[in-house]
Amino acid sequence: MAHAKDKYYWAQLRAALTAGQWSSLTPAKAPNASPLSWFDLFRKFNKHCKGFQDVAEVASQTQVLCSLLRTNAEDVDQLGLEHDDQLDLRDECFLPPERMEKARGGYEILKNLDSNHFDSLQLALAFYAYAFGQFSECISYLSKVPKLLDAQSHIPPPSTTRSDNSALQVPRSLADTSSSWTGSFVSADSSVSIADIKDGRAWAITESIRSTCLQGMCHEKLLEPKKAIEAYSSALPLLSVIESEIPRTFTATYTSSASFPNYRELWRWTERLMFRAISLLSRFCCLDDNDGLLWTMFTHYHGCSAYWPSTFRTGHRSTVAVLHLQALIIQHQTSSTTTTPSSPIETEKSPQWLSTARSVVNEYRTILATCTSFPKAGERNVKVEDFVDLCVALWETGGAMSYRVRWVLDVLWWATRHTFNSYRVYRHMTRLLSISGDAELAKRTLRLYAQVVSKAREAGTLINGARMLCRLAISRPDGIDDAKEAGEMIEKARTRLYADDKEMVARVALAEGVWFTTLAIIEQDPYTRQTRLAHALAAYLKSVETYPTPAAHHQLAIALALPGSSQNLDEAIISARAAVEDEADEIRHWHLLGLLLSANGEWAKAVSVLEVGADLDESRKDVERLDGDNDVDDIVEKAPMADGIQAKDFEIDQHAQVNGHSALPNPHPPLNGDDGSISDHKRLLDAHATTVSPSATLLRPLPDHPFPSPHDAFEYALQLKMTQMALAEHIEGPEGAEGRWVNVFGWVSERKGSPSTSGSMSETQPRSSMDTGTGARTATTRTQSVVHQPLQEPLNEKGPGVDQHGSLGLSVDGQDLPLSELPPITVTPATPAEPNRHFPLNMDEKESLKDRRSSSADGAGRKVQQMLKARVHKGQEKISTISRKLGNGVVRNGNLKRTSSAPDFHAVLQNHHYQASSIHSRRRLRSLIRHNASATPIESPPAPLPPLPPVPEETPTLHATKDDKLLSDLWAMSAATFRRLGKIEQAKGSIQEAEVRDSENPAVWVQLGLYYMALDRDREALEAFQKALFISPDDVAACIHLSRIRLSTKSSTDTVNSDKVDLVVGLLGHVTRGPGWDVPEAWYYLAKAYGLQGRKDKERESLATALALSDRRSIRDIGRAVGWCL
Repeated sequence: MAHAKDKYYWAQLRAALTAGQWSSLTPAKAPNASPLSWFDLFRKFNKHCKGFQDVAEVASQTQVLCSLLRTNAEDVDQLGLEHDDQLDLRDECFLPPERMEKARGGYEILKNLDSNHFDSLQLALAFYAYAFGQFSECISYLSKVPKLLDAQSHIPPPSTTRSDNSALQVPRSLADTSSSWTGSFVSADSSVSIADIKDGRAWAITESIRSTCLQGMCHEKLLEPKKAIEAYSSALPLLSVIESEIPRTFTATYTSSASFPNYRELWRWTERLMFRAISLLSRFCCLDDNDGLLWTMFTHYHGCSAYWPSTFRTGHRSTVAVLHLQALIIQHQTSSTTTTPSSPIETEKSPQWLSTARSVVNEYRTILATCTSFPKAGERNVKVEDFVDLCVALWETGGAMSYRVRWVLDVLWWATRHTFNSYRVYRHMTRLLSISGDAELAKRTLRLYAQVVSKAREAGTLINGARMLCRLAISRPDGIDDAKEAGEMIEKARTRLYADDKEMVARVALAEGVWFTTLAIIEQDPYTRQTRLAHALAAYLKSVETYPTPAAHHQLAIALALPGSSQNLDEAIISARAAVEDEADEIRHWHLLGLLLSANGEWAKAVSVLEVGADLDESRKDVERLDGDNDVDDIVEKAPMADGIQAKDFEIDQHAQVNGHSALPNPHPPLNGDDGSISDHKRLLDAHATTVSPSATLLRPLPDHPFPSPHDAFEYALQLKMTQMALAEHIEGPEGAEGRWVNVFGWVSERKGSPSTSGSMSETQPRSSMDTGTGARTATTRTQSVVHQPLQEPLNEKGPGVDQHGSLGLSVDGQDLPLSELPPITVTPATPAEPNRHFPLNMDEKESLKDRRSSSADGAGRKVQQMLKARVHKGQEKISTISRKLGNGVVRNGNLKRTSSAPDFHAVLQNHHYQASSIHSRRRLRSLIRHNASATPIESPPAPLPPLPPVPEETPTLHATKDDKLLSDLWAMSAATFRRLGKIEQAKGSIQEAEVRDSENPAVWVQLGLYYMALDRDREALEAFQKALFISPDDVAACIHLSRIRLSTKSSTDTVNSDKVDLVVGLLGHVTRGPGWDVPEAWYYLAKAYGLQGRKDKERESLATALALSDRRSIRDIGRAVGWCL
């Protein structure tokens, strides 16, 4: 039994020391489970463990010193009066003066102790020396231990058979010493807690870690930071041992501390050593040092923290977490391969450093939930607000990508439960909710932010919120309320301005100009439109003169290009060039410049500029395919030139310029009188820093416009390619543009293959970006259908006339106007039909097309069909599948059979009661029912009542995605090209593909009407245009083509019905006052109607307006192609 008690009390002493229960009244238990005090434990140990009185004395004096150090400490893990959120030592591990005399007795006892266990005695003396502030003596004692880091070397060796396990190993519990953890006294040497390592390594490692930490702390006090760092770094092997040998089954969780209390003293000194090392390295070492010691310490700290409960050393852990995250931000902000805000490279794969940051964020969030509380009145939860800034800075450093914004929003929602009306939280939420596509919630948060902030707060968020509301107003039919709210935000921002802050003054002026432009577009008021546009132009000029930015130059170019007394295309081109030079990687700047050059008649320059914009998109796709080790500069050209424009900052690896300043600011002030320039070697903290810098210094300046999401980037690139096709058809004719469609659809097939840009019919989904500038122009239409493309064709009363991307020849009194004066029109677009699909025509259709086809056109058509078959459908499985469905059941000289995936256009406009998409078929069905009801019934016995049909289950309404709408426009645009070539079959196939993509697209029905007009089937064309107007009542293209049919006559001797003329005057009068105020075709047909009414003055005035508008118009409508505001 004596042998069992020998082992038992060895185990109890080791367990009590390693657990560090210095102030506990009962740190151990007797074999009968009765509690033991420290005095009784040492007495029992000396009684049963003969020959180890020196071990008991060292342990006793260690317990006395630790008890004196933490007297009156609120935290059980503190030693002294240290502040765990401070970087300097202060009074950490120092004895207060009133307790030094009491501790000096124990110090003298240890000095006079004659011990065989020399190492443990010297380590205890070093501990006392540091507590007394005798740093040189502490280092002297430690230097006497030859193998300080070799824990095994200073384990007390066995001297008797009864004490063969003389190391201070730790059992699982204080009363448990058997190998099976059942409490047996037989085999205490097998009961271990660190991966079954025997011989008491737990306490030996604790002593080694403590002594190494004291050595480094002494060098810090002696102002020898280099030696202190060397001392701390020498413990790295022990840190690896601790991480690898503590079983994961004993790791701490939020609800259970598991084995942590048994190792508390080990973790205390391990954490203190790593914290001291990190705080020192952050101030005296660079982030990119070759040894990477700071990053190694961060890794060890994060790995060890998995073993700690959330309440352990929350101050230290908060400081280290902030330093770790700030180091990641600074390191990757200055990296040459880091994505910059102005050139976001959207890839689904997150970098490794961002995954590490997310792990640290989750840990820090748990710590903050433990150590912070909801603020009282007049207080703020500063740590949570700083944490929010840190998370947003991480997201910005990772590329500010929309698909990575969800985890940041999750943190922000969590922060709202730990703060009270924090304007910093609301500011970030407004911006990120807008980017995520939740426009309604972004508006509500913006309103709350505006109510919370005082006049002393900055106005940047209010300005960005106003521009967000303007983009929403333009994209919605009922956007007038959003526009009014934007005006209120601008007024509030103006009250927060300082006259000396030129940048903010310019930003407010820019937002005000965007607001006036928005009102001019959506109000559709001819009496206030020019006034609004004049105010917008003045605001843009003020912004450019005060503090020029690329966004201000862009908006100024749009304002100067709009029709009116202030139109000046030359100045608009100069302003657009300035935007391109300052922000060369923004594709919309290049697109706008190309449109303006086309309006000025500089076709070659327009082609060159648009090609550069298209190459920019391809360059970004190339960068996405790069590995992290490749150099971006090997792929992206360094300084693209087009039309004499030299891009200043086109390199992907250059820092983005925002408002003329670097978007990657120095997050900390200059060190020791440095000039503040960003160097290749950066320190995390100043050498004399005592606290961590606020994380808000790492936030990037608010951008002039939202960074494009993958969907937005696809839309911008596709719109540019559509402009290229319109320009090619204008210069080369439809024959030259036909072959280019292959490349366009090959590009679409490649881009649509990625999940980030795939689009299909689905339930309503939130937008991925608030940049809705390419949305509808009007406040009452879902999509603006007029797209200008001046392709002149002669117009007679039955000719092809105005089409969606075609032209309109003007004729006055039977004489054609010169081509240069013809106001052209293009009205919403689409893409080519499949080459192996042929839609059968009836005999009338064939006869009407017989004279329109030529052998050369047929030859070119066959070549294009082969190219389409070989290239377009390669990898485009979805379109091919739909096409096969469309072609199912087609027979020679038969009727076209359609599946439900793409309804037959004939069935839509004919008397088919199965087709619900045509309002006219319903009207005819109702008249047929009324006719049958009025007929005389046949005498017959009444039939039994049929059973009630089952109630169909409601299915969610499917809506076309944003990408589907774009592709529908693309297919419609290709239909116009094929129709102008006389290839009516391919045109019909393209229309059907456009309808499959988005059946609610009015451009589809406009193209269908033009298709019927090409076949001289005016009745069906009229119904198609009416269908377009049913979808979008203010659709300009449908109104114009409907008016053409109303004013047309079968021969020159026929007269137009006066009722139809009056109808056209009313329809086009409304259009020209509203959404079609700048469309020359609308004014031309209005003039024609006025002439038929005999109102010559009105006719002359309308013709003059039409000619003035057609004189300098761009190849496509700027608002449709680029958007009215960034």
